Amino acid sequence: MKPVLPLAILALVVVASCGGEPAPLRTPEQRGADSRPAVTALQAGRFDDAARHATTALALDPNNAQAAAVRAIAAYQVAGQTLVHEMGQIIEQAEGLDALDHKAGRAAWQTFVDRLDAIDRDLAVVAAEPSFALELCIACWDHDWNHSGGIDDRDRKMFELEYDGVGGELPDGDARRRPTFRFDVGDADWARAMLAFQRAGVELILAYKWSELDKLFRGRDPERLVIHLDDAKRVQRARDRILAGVGFADRCREAYLAETDDDREWVPNPRQVNHPVPLAVDDQLYATWAAVTRDVRHLLRGDEGIAMREVAALVDDDLVAFAPDAYIDVGRLLREPSDIVFDVRGADESRASAERILKAVLGKGYATGMKPSPLVGRLHAMKGQLDRGEETLEHKLRYLFWLN
Repeated sequence: MKPVLPLAILALVVVASCGGEPAPLRTPEQRGADSRPAVTALQAGRFDDAARHATTALALDPNNAQAAAVRAIAAYQVAGQTLVHEMGQIIEQAEGLDALDHKAGRAAWQTFVDRLDAIDRDLAVVAAEPSFALELCIACWDHDWNHSGGIDDRDRKMFELEYDGVGGELPDGDARRRPTFRFDVGDADWARAMLAFQRAGVELILAYKWSELDKLFRGRDPERLVIHLDDAKRVQRARDRILAGVGFADRCREAYLAETDDDREWVPNPRQVNHPVPLAVDDQLYATWAAVTRDVRHLLRGDEGIAMREVAALVDDDLVAFAPDAYIDVGRLLREPSDIVFDVRGADESRASAERILKAVLGKGYATGMKPSPLVGRLHAMKGQLDRGEETLEHKLRYLFWLN
């Protein structure tokens, strides 16, 4: 007897898989035409219109990188402005009620991180398109950034460049204050790294219950606060987000170094000179960038720890005498989170007191005998050069933080 049933099932599978042909991909010309209304709206600072037009273009072709970039930028602006507005209202209400509306606060943060997740998905589309390019003058946006109810001088100068790169300040009205950048595929991974770190921060906020902070609104000066852990998985997810961000940072650095063009770069490589932001980079800065991402990976794995005495020296040499000979085990802190306890009862200016307070705050993240991370040493060396007045290094330090 022939195996009729298996053959019939196989036939159904074949028919189902061939029953509808996928929509043909749009040509580069068609994609450009589809995304043009979105790009034009974004360049004019009409964020809602830009997002709407971009969504229309992406419905025609989900791989339209320009449309995805426009929607990501517009959505990020809306997400950030909404969060600032909602948190401002919550804090304002708390002053009258002597308590924060924690439910509303958590909802605001959750909405924000959900929007960041969607933005990252759009940026993934951008990062997958090697030919992506988008010209944009960020400082040209006329928008009420400070929520004053109208567009004032502070709003107009929000993203303007102030310095000429040779020790002077650009005069008002100088065209160099409002440059047009040409964003490319490397910048998509730069943005994904930035988002990953922000998403990690929000996960940490949502991982804990912050009701103990209400004590600060009641005219009290509590000597003991306990921030209770609510969801350990969020802390672990934050660790994953940070690792992903480090990966994106490495990818964008490699993409920048591989660039052969030189056209209004958002972040230049050492060979590029056409970059509106007057902060030159060199090979050493890129080497430091790579070393920092390496350090962060080792911290997250728990291979190395942050030496408390080194941190104290970085802040103020006088603090070294009070700092314990111990380490912050960042890897374990994120793998095995616990309540955060601030307990300053009976505290005095002694190393024993500092040790007791830090143990309560860090929980299992307090460690002894670890291999020290070179990250703090790198920052300390930079601080020493800054203290000697090397302005060029100060600019490079700013660039390093800009590079995530």
